[in-house]
Amino acid sequence: MLANTADGGAPPSVAAITSGGSMEPYGSPKWPDPDPPRPKYLPYSTRPPDPPQVRPPIKHSSVVAIFFLFGVLALVCAGAYFSGELRQLIYGPSAAQSQAPRPGLVPFGQRQEPLPGLEEADAPLGTPAPLNRTSSSYKFLAVKEDGTPLAYSPCRPIHYVVNPDLAPASWQPLVEEAVEKAGAATGLRFIYDGPSSEVPSPNRSGYQPERYGDRWAPVLIAWSTPEQVPRLTGQTVGLGGSSSIGLSNGYKAYVTGTVSLDAPQFAEIVNAPNGEEIGTAVIMHELGHLLGLDHVDDPRQLMFDQASWVRGYAAGDLTGLAQLGRGPCSKDF
Repeated sequence: MLANTADGGAPPSVAAITSGGSMEPYGSPKWPDPDPPRPKYLPYSTRPPDPPQVRPPIKHSSVVAIFFLFGVLALVCAGAYFSGELRQLIYGPSAAQSQAPRPGLVPFGQRQEPLPGLEEADAPLGTPAPLNRTSSSYKFLAVKEDGTPLAYSPCRPIHYVVNPDLAPASWQPLVEEAVEKAGAATGLRFIYDGPSSEVPSPNRSGYQPERYGDRWAPVLIAWSTPEQVPRLTGQTVGLGGSSSIGLSNGYKAYVTGTVSLDAPQFAEIVNAPNGEEIGTAVIMHELGHLLGLDHVDDPRQLMFDQASWVRGYAAGDLTGLAQLGRGPCSKDF
């Protein structure tokens, strides 16, 4: 660009203010003449207009990049929808709150519950054994709002494992007989999954995918000590109970549980005369708690809260267990 000098004199020549070498005249290869002189014998005509610029076609890489961006946007929208943020933005906060998240929408390894409906049949897997005589000498640990007892679903099997580390040598036939009697009284189907190294815990998790896979943890039957289970301190030979799940639609059911047996006391019982029969009755008593029965004040029942001469489920026990085996099915947990 030309500029006046500071003293108001004539501007310097172009060559004087050009850096990087001197300028070349028009017509040279570096600076072609935009309108070169014509011979006088040729008529003068204006220079034809430059052809319109042709827009270069979109490269293949650009198309791929565009599709990639749309794909990322779609994934973000899908994640927002399933998390409830997009539903809340579109439909308002009430719509997002009315749809409780299901375990299946969360990848395995991040869920707090297994996929719902595992092994759930359309009808109960069995029916309680017929009652020769009914009795009102039974009590449930928990009753739902509709008056029915909290129970396991009769439409899926109850899996169980055994930790025999501290058990007596004859533990297996005792457990098998007790489980068979509890299954016959309720119509519930029990499946033995084998031994386990898990020890009883007051804060046992009902979902342990690292140990048992993507399902509810099986019922744990284990021999323990008062050091591991403080509630076994004193004359308590065993403990039994279950963990339940409650759904937004009001459905409640047991999903897993634990039977803890005091190893030193249980060994004394089994080694006494008729000890194995008494040991089986102890396990049956704790399985009654596991399935939902509470203690009763009737000493003729196995669920009496003190040691007695009863060696099997009596009329009141059987009446209560039959009701616990007639719970509703549900594929929602």
